[in-house]
Amino acid sequence: MIRLAHLADLHLGARLRAVPEYPGCPPIDPVQIAYDAFDALLRHILDGRYDGVLIAGDLFDRHEATRRASDAANAALADLHDAGIPVALIWGNHDAESSLPEQLRLPPSCWVAPIEAPGTHYWPDSGIVVHGQSIGDPDELRDLAADYPEPADGWTNIGLLHTSLTGGDSRRPCAPTKLTTLTGSGYDYWALGHVHRRLQLTDNPTVAYAGNPYPARKTEYGPRGFLEFRPAEPATAVPIDTTPVVREILTADTESDIWKRFADYLPNNRTTIWTLSGPPELLDSAREAARHYPGFAVADGRAKNMPG
Repeated sequence: MIRLAHLADLHLGARLRAVPEYPGCPPIDPVQIAYDAFDALLRHILDGRYDGVLIAGDLFDRHEATRRASDAANAALADLHDAGIPVALIWGNHDAESSLPEQLRLPPSCWVAPIEAPGTHYWPDSGIVVHGQSIGDPDELRDLAADYPEPADGWTNIGLLHTSLTGGDSRRPCAPTKLTTLTGSGYDYWALGHVHRRLQLTDNPTVAYAGNPYPARKTEYGPRGFLEFRPAEPATAVPIDTTPVVREILTADTESDIWKRFADYLPNNRTTIWTLSGPPELLDSAREAARHYPGFAVADGRAKNMPG
């Protein structure tokens, strides 16, 4: 069975925001955790011997153009090449504002989609053809998807696109397009980036955002990692959780509610950052409970803009 890893919005070099700090809080390095998440994701792909990797933009973060970020990307691409796993990559709006893409040492197995117009790349061993166009203007407002090529007969066609679609799930427009443009393309899968949460928008064809591999922002809740696309009939996109840290909502009206939530939480190897949704005077009680459960922290402030 062919399996492809769909990644997006890695933002190498970025830091977690709103990381709690208080007496007794487990230490959380807001920069290191992003690299830990990238390493965990990469190990899963290498150990799983995937047939290809799709990176749907924002490999780098525009605010943190560090040597460490470019070194991490170069090492990852080299490891994937050595493992015989090809990569198809497009640049996103953050990449377009960063100097780091110029510092990549691309192995022969890594294809980067052009900026000027859509390009097409074939993976004959898996019967996959990838169509993509990189973002060159961080304020790109053209509908790039409208000019993607016709599907190749006899191949599994994948569209790689960094887009805000119509903007409902994004704070910044980028290569906007309509869902009907994607579903009417004749492609089998659209691997999207730019939106920082997993979203499968349609089943046939499959159109999906992979989300980001770690919860950078305060309101990015739940497990994160990447999507595993399996083109065999029926085509499916399976969430793969790899992040070493998650943010969750701690809904409580009383102190006893808090202790019950902690007791009921299934053990895992991740650090969990709770955001309290309840009376603010329960914050101290929530932090006291967290001290009795290793790997838990409670962020200050009540949760806002919680996803449905």
